[in-house]
Amino acid sequence: MKLLQSFLILLILSLTFPVNIHSQKKSVGADVITSSDLESYVRFLASPLLGGRKNGDPGLDIAQEYIVSNIKLLGLKPLNGTSYLQSYQVIRNGIDQAKSVIKITPDTRDSTTVNGNIYQFFPEEPEDIIIEGEVVFAGYGLNSEKYKYNDFEGIATEGKIVLVMTRSPTSEDGTKYLFEGYDWDDFRSYSVKIRSLLFSKAKAVIFVTDPKSGFSSIEEQEPAIASAISSSMQLKGFEDPKFSLPGMMRILFVHRNVADELLKGTGKTLAELQVDIDKSLRPASFPIPGKRILIDIKTSESEITLNNIAGYIEGSDPVLNKEFIIYSGHADHIGGSGSRINYGADDNASGCAALLSIAEAFQSLEKKPPRSIMFLWVSGEEIGLFGSEYYVSNPLVPLENTIADLNMDMIGRVKGVADSTSDNPMSGPDEVFVITGNQSRDLVNIAKEVDDASELDFDYSLSGRNHPLQLFARSDHYNFVKKDIPVLFFTTGLHTDYHSPGDVVEKIDFIKMEKITEAMFQIGYNVANMKSRLKVNNPFSKW
Repeated sequence: MKLLQSFLILLILSLTFPVNIHSQKKSVGADVITSSDLESYVRFLASPLLGGRKNGDPGLDIAQEYIVSNIKLLGLKPLNGTSYLQSYQVIRNGIDQAKSVIKITPDTRDSTTVNGNIYQFFPEEPEDIIIEGEVVFAGYGLNSEKYKYNDFEGIATEGKIVLVMTRSPTSEDGTKYLFEGYDWDDFRSYSVKIRSLLFSKAKAVIFVTDPKSGFSSIEEQEPAIASAISSSMQLKGFEDPKFSLPGMMRILFVHRNVADELLKGTGKTLAELQVDIDKSLRPASFPIPGKRILIDIKTSESEITLNNIAGYIEGSDPVLNKEFIIYSGHADHIGGSGSRINYGADDNASGCAALLSIAEAFQSLEKKPPRSIMFLWVSGEEIGLFGSEYYVSNPLVPLENTIADLNMDMIGRVKGVADSTSDNPMSGPDEVFVITGNQSRDLVNIAKEVDDASELDFDYSLSGRNHPLQLFARSDHYNFVKKDIPVLFFTTGLHTDYHSPGDVVEKIDFIKMEKITEAMFQIGYNVANMKSRLKVNNPFSKW
């Protein structure tokens, strides 16, 4: 069956998306990196066929088959014996949706079973549990002194199950937030709501999508959140100690039909209640009379196998070729739900494509650099940087022989095409963010030399371990940092399509991507040709 699956995958690749290796004679080095090649790679990796490349889904397997096919044709050597794959296991705990049920029991008749997935937001440690009790409707679940608005005023929530809507009061068409007036509103964020709800002493909180959103479930409204909380994952062999907190308030997301069933007979629908609240900017909270809800959650545990991909080009010096420069990027993304796909063109099909083009550039060199070059496509980034964590704990070449990691994650967007906010900075047409912890002045100086010679402007403003966005710790380079390996992290920034279906090929600036890829090739080339290895001036171990 495995052989048949592999054959079918390769057949699809060959018929639908031919492997993109130049047939014509290549020029030297960076000259072989082209926007058209980059686009070809990204179009395949972000195609609907792959379904968003979620960890554990077939789409990621197809993406990895594609990458392996390309690096074989490029002539990269495997590092794990004869295999390009480095396998590891992840323990997945989640709610067993088939066995879990929600029942609503009126005083006057038998209970009604309500269908729809259940997502557990907090606590994260899944365990079988039954939640049962009376229900209180608490509007948006908000309490703000600034706006003199409190959904909890005048209602008793202690020991009850609290029903709340997502988001915050909006305009009639649901597009404008009335308290803050712009889209990315901290007031409506779950962290703010949860802080208020924790003081309610409720037994549990159940979130439903607000009617004006146009969505009926969290997996439709915010697929990234649904994906993140659909299960908890731990890298096998690196599990945190399990602990249980009896009586801790459960925070759940359920289908909106739960609210519809609870509100039957109250004289108000959820849509009507939302309109009333939004028009008056006054709460409309109340205990739902004559009904109880029972949520019976069954959990499951499974083990999934994920793979990193590694291939290398051997250095030309018989001594220095034992030292390696690593180019890294993650191949996984967050997947999707139903017909709603989070394509991940920028995150991180762009980085995967650049890795392939840089590998081709090095292979085109008549004389290879003295040091060896490794190309590492990790998985598990979206669920906790698991692939890179596993790699640095089980390196395919000794860490003491690893000179630097050059990581790329989201290098395809540009300000203007990619919307940005003060919290989501974006780089311009000829700019790229270069993130460093100044571990190695040698590496930073090499980057600045390449910057001076290129058409790009390297922006270091998001660097440092104390920057509010914490990008220094949010991609796979960080696991190399913790092993005192010098790193540079390249990204074009965080756009409002991040982890959404809007992250599509059509919004990628491939000309800009070409410039970034060429610059990253040149940095690695210069490091690989140094007479002496990079010095580590600011090791993580001494932070």
